[in-house]
Amino acid sequence: ENAPVSDEEVVSKLSAVLRDIDNTKNNDADNNLETASITTIIESAGGVLSPSSSSPFNKTTTADHWGWSTQADLYAPLRIPVVFVGDGKLGGISVTLSSLEALWTRGYRIDAVVFIEGEGDADNNEYDSIQFGKGNAEALREYMSMRHQIDPSKEVYDELLRDDNAIVCLPPLPPMPIPLDEWYRSNEGSFLRLHQLLDKKWIG
Repeated sequence: ENAPVSDEEVVSKLSAVLRDIDNTKNNDADNNLETASITTIIESAGGVLSPSSSSPFNKTTTADHWGWSTQADLYAPLRIPVVFVGDGKLGGISVTLSSLEALWTRGYRIDAVVFIEGEGDADNNEYDSIQFGKGNAEALREYMSMRHQIDPSKEVYDELLRDDNAIVCLPPLPPMPIPLDEWYRSNEGSFLRLHQLLDKKWIG
């Protein structure tokens, strides 16, 4: 606060941290199998097109306002693969598709999409039994299949269709303040399959 850093500095510092992690993994690879297989996850702040921190040091700064960029533009120089958390609520397919298209146009590789079912609306029992997350996951598969048929040269659509485990739908999170331990345990199979898929893509 009161000392906002530029997007360039954020990317530079993050790149340095990632290099340190890689160096540690490489140095320990012969002695510590667990360290050698560590996966690093970077969680963005907000949605794909949510703003980064505005800063007077950003290139888009003008005399009238501090410059800022979107989360997708901020991390684009890192060329990192994405596990995207889709919107599992009613109407969420539009937000999900818009976000994915924004990432694809910026050159991101989407390795998996995870939907989490939205919680039931206490004031609208009519929708409680409808699995919108599962429906959104199916709609995403249909959309990518149609887009791939229209333009087979675009591998971004085919990438998520190659493996059934690349699009995952999980049940609703328990209400706060219930811990997530049991939720994770009950979905262990889904997480394991996703982890195996990402290991194959990221480690080989």
